[in-house]
Amino acid sequence: MELTVESLIGELGLTLVSGQEAAQTHVRWVHSTELPDPTPWLKGGELLLTTGIQLTGPRLQRELIDTLADNEIAGLGFGTGFAHRRLPAALVAAARKRGFPLFEVPYELPFIAITERAFAQLLNERYELLQRNMVGDLLAEALSGHLYPEDVQARLRPFGIGEQVAVLAFSVPDPGAAASSVERLLAQERVPSMVAIRAGLVCAVVDAGGPQPLELARTIRRELSARFSDVRAAASRPGAAHALRMSFHEARCALEAVRLRNGDAPEVASYEDLGAFQLLLSLQDEDALSSYCRSVLGPIEAGEGDYGDELVRSLDVFIEHNGHWERAAAALYCHRHTLRYRIRRVEQLTGRDFSNARDRIEFWLALRGRELAR
Repeated sequence: MELTVESLIGELGLTLVSGQEAAQTHVRWVHSTELPDPTPWLKGGELLLTTGIQLTGPRLQRELIDTLADNEIAGLGFGTGFAHRRLPAALVAAARKRGFPLFEVPYELPFIAITERAFAQLLNERYELLQRNMVGDLLAEALSGHLYPEDVQARLRPFGIGEQVAVLAFSVPDPGAAASSVERLLAQERVPSMVAIRAGLVCAVVDAGGPQPLELARTIRRELSARFSDVRAAASRPGAAHALRMSFHEARCALEAVRLRNGDAPEVASYEDLGAFQLLLSLQDEDALSSYCRSVLGPIEAGEGDYGDELVRSLDVFIEHNGHWERAAAALYCHRHTLRYRIRRVEQLTGRDFSNARDRIEFWLALRGRELAR
């Protein structure tokens, strides 16, 4: 089970004062602090614990809640019995106004008891993620084009996956937490599958002999939407197992095509939504594709030497996270200011501008094309 503010305080017998809906999001880490503004040292997703010793008046209390909410902090546990006998009224009012998770930590419950419980759960999550990524090595190798077709089929066989497969792709704010849900839902449907995280997406390689891929993806998306916000889904057509690489790119391109479209998007994207992306997938001349990719990305690699690879990787992650600085920086394990520098450097080297929709699309096409040409 993933760690959330709601699940953690439920185990500890505590009660939420506000932010019931937001308390269902994933907690990335737990920190104790007495700073009036700790956010310069945080990345977002943390649960904070404080006794509020410096929160001496209503204004400071309201400002703290607004600052934490603006920086996507997961919640606040407020220790009473120290500087404050009870939860300050201004703090509670501000939290309720913002829908921000707030709960009281009584004097009898030490902060260390909360952090130990949280860290144990986070350790279990990291172990599960490590196991999943090791399974994901098969998908990574298949996408690299380095496996022989018969090797792909042989390595899918232990998962119960036959000669016909489909790829389901889900875009969620927290892929690590959502992957467990996808595995559970596929098990309930009794569909042989392999779930991995790739390119920031939760990807499921499923045996195509069962439910139709579109219907299966639709069922899973509805379940995920009940727990996670902003869930998008796509499904490839059934195809030969040895063509897993193309099935993955079909689902991924369909997902991206729908994201870029103006207007309403289908519940689950498919090959019918590819539009111009179909040209990229159907291009058989790998030399021409490679040439196009070099024209867009070449200045980055040529201008920065070995560091060019890191710039290209940062560019890819930034685009995959829809230009969201905090999420992309977290995925890259760097500070958001570092990522801003890298993206500015990409713009300088290529002469392109991220505020221009055409330039953003060309970057994405070149990045995806480079994968297809490998």
